[in-house]
Amino acid sequence: MTTVCVDTNIWVYALTRPTSGDPSRHERAQQAIQATESVLITPQIINELGFVLRRKQGWQDAELRPFIEQLQSDCRLHIPSAQWHLLALDLRNAHRLAYWDSLIVAAAIEAGCDTLLSEDMHDGHTLPGIRILNALV
Repeated sequence: MTTVCVDTNIWVYALTRPTSGDPSRHERAQQAIQATESVLITPQIINELGFVLRRKQGWQDAELRPFIEQLQSDCRLHIPSAQWHLLALDLRNAHRLAYWDSLIVAAAIEAGCDTLLSEDMHDGHTLPGIRILNALV
């Protein structure tokens, strides 16, 4: 079974309807997640998603808690190892990744994913052990 890491931005598009920009991004993000046999999430993704949903979408903790519980039930949760930050540092230096992006990539590699769905990085870019795909294009 192939496990795909889904970055925070794809989750945000899947869960919210944009007030501006391309409205089809919502549907494409939803389709990409639904088409994935096994979805990987990390504590970082949950933290970022919770922040965005509270701050920008007005979700309250009463809505957020059952959502997070369902997410953890439906997805594979990867808790990064003690070496995670060091791998992220190496990836940042070797591939010029942004700080937060390197942490997501490192966690996905560590968890054995071969694909990361993200809007933030270059579509089709291949790093050692993982390929970045933009589900919104």
